[in-house]
Amino acid sequence: MKFRLFAVSFLFSFVSHAETTPMNELVPEEKETTIVCELTRAPKYTEIPVFNSPREAEATKGTYHYKLWLPKGYRENEQKRWPCIFIMSPGGNASMGNMQSYLKSHGFVVVMLVEAKNGPWEPIVGSFLAAHDDVLKRVRVQEGKKYATGMSGGARGSSVFVQSRPGFCGLILQGAGASFDEKNNYNVAGIKRSPGLYVAVTMGATDNNKTEVDRMKEALDSTRFAAFDFSGGHIWAPAEVFEKAISWIGEKASR
Repeated sequence: MKFRLFAVSFLFSFVSHAETTPMNELVPEEKETTIVCELTRAPKYTEIPVFNSPREAEATKGTYHYKLWLPKGYRENEQKRWPCIFIMSPGGNASMGNMQSYLKSHGFVVVMLVEAKNGPWEPIVGSFLAAHDDVLKRVRVQEGKKYATGMSGGARGSSVFVQSRPGFCGLILQGAGASFDEKNNYNVAGIKRSPGLYVAVTMGATDNNKTEVDRMKEALDSTRFAAFDFSGGHIWAPAEVFEKAISWIGEKASR
């Protein structure tokens, strides 16, 4: 099934308020820890590629959750900063899934969004902004080594994330292209303006969205785009395919 995410213009109350996780709370290494965070300041609607009004931006405010994974050895060197990846699932409550072996073995801080899922854009964007801004205060993330990924609607969401905050080097779209505007064109202006950002698409051979690979290739600079296919349908990429995609980005971004 092909999912598309569209902005809505009404206020959306997605989560109830809860006490946020204190910044001084010790987060263990190598364990998923649920963090409660809050977005108290709305973004400018002009900074979010899927928003068309201040009302939409205002509706992103609220309390959200994300699952945080800290890599082994995080506390051994208090000066070291680590690569970070944000994950969105089309069904919400994201997990590392097929990606976990690579992410764990390569020392990634992993941010798995809970509320972000197929549906209105306001809570998707709010979930990411709240988690992003919280984790940058809470964890030693290496700016310029941030990645975002998701599958299907989560891919479209992740394409918005990398355009909403700076410092991203990689976007891995799984099973879909970027988000669309009202004219059915990809929202990629912010990606084009970020020369250090590389985009990979993973796509199953029988995925109904496979025509989007060529569309994305046309929409982006070919030197910053690569496609990785596999035998399968509309699913998350197998571990080995994800590893090829993120390794390609890592090699490009390190030059």
